[in-house]
Amino acid sequence: MMRKMKIFILCCSLPLFVLLFENAFWEKVAGQTGTVTAGQKFKNIKVLNDMPADQMGKVMNIMSASLGVDCNFCHISETEFDKDGKKEKDIARKMIAMTFMLNKDYFDGKLEVTCNTCHQGHSHPVSAISLPSVISPPRKTSENENKLRVDTILETYVKALGGKAALGKIKTRVIKARRIEADGKTTETEDVYLKAPNRSLMITAYGKYLVTEGYDGTAAWKRGDGENIALYADEAEQIKREAELFDVSNIKTIYAQMVFNATDKIKDREVYVVRATTAAGQRERLYFDVQTGLLVRRTASIMTVLGVFQFQVDYEDYKAFDGVKIPMTTRWSMPNLSWTRKALTVKNNIPIDDAKFENK
Repeated sequence: MMRKMKIFILCCSLPLFVLLFENAFWEKVAGQTGTVTAGQKFKNIKVLNDMPADQMGKVMNIMSASLGVDCNFCHISETEFDKDGKKEKDIARKMIAMTFMLNKDYFDGKLEVTCNTCHQGHSHPVSAISLPSVISPPRKTSENENKLRVDTILETYVKALGGKAALGKIKTRVIKARRIEADGKTTETEDVYLKAPNRSLMITAYGKYLVTEGYDGTAAWKRGDGENIALYADEAEQIKREAELFDVSNIKTIYAQMVFNATDKIKDREVYVVRATTAAGQRERLYFDVQTGLLVRRTASIMTVLGVFQFQVDYEDYKAFDGVKIPMTTRWSMPNLSWTRKALTVKNNIPIDDAKFENK
């Protein structure tokens, strides 16, 4: 029962299809041969053999979202992924091989064709032409104009939150919240602890099973009922980003490059889109509401062998506490997976020892 619970927790908090393995063994393999491949780590792999094993969950989610289906469309069951027996799984292998061939032979090896290119959320490829409204391409801007626009957008964001002086007075924050899964099920509690400039801790209760994840100012970590859960590099990066964005006055130090991209719309509201890149090369986009100045969405893109895996965070229902606004509703989304945090209480400047954020 506890093992089933662990798998359930991982599926809710990490990309689907990521199963528990003997991490020590695979770390040893990686140390001897470099990157662990899907062919080395998983059973009955026939076309994704050379793909890095840590992309398996993301690639499966990309395929599921692209076709609008769940695991059982291709797999016999969610506990026997390696077994054959369904024609859909055989067809999927042929489609993957075809996708690789098209990109290799017609796009000089660049990843241009993906599952979503043809399927677009349908189990069968979409053959009819869609007729979207015509949108003029954004006007290119100069480097100086880009910098000026980004500076203005960020200054407006800080003012919209309450201003630099008010933000500077908030040293810690404790949020008690409720986590809502995509199916509408609600966990008991989710406690969030934040401390300037870049420390965070989140404790989520699934009954008596606790999942904790944090950033101690240097490293990200995650535990399930006291046991360490291995994090992929991009997952650790997102935990770190949540901690860094607590102190938004330092937002320019988070990203090595920030460029105004264009205006867009989210739910019929106009937004400024800022393309950002971290020192580690992580590509993100920040969406700021043109009218309110508030950050309403952040996305991060991770490249896989079958296309871009996008991690998205939406910020809604801003409310002021001690003169500083925070989003009361935060929604995380990625291909075939999403969940929402709804804040219940918010308390600022409660003393929190640095040790609370350590992995122990």
